[in-house]
Amino acid sequence: MAKKKPAATRRAPARRRETGAAPARQSAQPAAAAEESPKVKSGIPGFDRLVGGGFERDSVVLVTGDPGSGKTTFATQFLCNGATQYEEPGILITFEERREDLVKHMKSYGWDIEALENEKKIKILEYPPHEVERFISEGEIIRDIISDLKAKRVVIDSMTSFALVFENEYKMRLGVLKAIDSLKRWGCTTLLISEGTITEQGEVRDRFGIEYLVDGTIYLYNKRVRDYRQKLIEIVELKGIKHDNAIHPLSFGRKGISIEDRMI
Repeated sequence: MAKKKPAATRRAPARRRETGAAPARQSAQPAAAAEESPKVKSGIPGFDRLVGGGFERDSVVLVTGDPGSGKTTFATQFLCNGATQYEEPGILITFEERREDLVKHMKSYGWDIEALENEKKIKILEYPPHEVERFISEGEIIRDIISDLKAKRVVIDSMTSFALVFENEYKMRLGVLKAIDSLKRWGCTTLLISEGTITEQGEVRDRFGIEYLVDGTIYLYNKRVRDYRQKLIEIVELKGIKHDNAIHPLSFGRKGISIEDRMI
């Protein structure tokens, strides 16, 4: 009987380690993982699974495609979801749509952008087309706004209006290069909206060749099928991310865009 005492004393500390230390490790691990995650979730239903969980942090991605395909809705949803779901404030820089019109149109999806502005979760910067050069020159001012807001996401709507103000292609390319360089230095995940087309060979061509300057390209279709139009999405390229290559249908509902599981 005397020999059983050492065995009992050895087992007691083992039980205390199992019940005492493990919970502390379990509660700390998820928080650390969230802080270090390189992925930026869009929060758009069905989209993040197509791109390995989200965008690469600090990347610049082109959202291009047909007129009326939902490019602005897609990008604004990305911005609003960041502000409301992931504690990532954002900035929308618009060269095309007036702030008042944008706020009104997005209310149809239940996105109260004015409330998010008041809570300092979103800020809209409006630059009429003739003030594009002012936008380029105010890069440092915008960086200060990003710092004050602690912004993590930026949407620019649209690069089409931005590029058209330059008097020739050479100056346009210089302007676009300078803008993208500024975007990369701002340290935000950025979506650029622009118009584009698909060639007969299936290659995506942005109207101004921006696809060669960014970290990824998403194409949105507005395709006529008999007597209705079908909205589609294709992940053309995302550097450093293994992504889905199929074309998927888009659905527009009361809460915005969602991506259907089925492929066409």
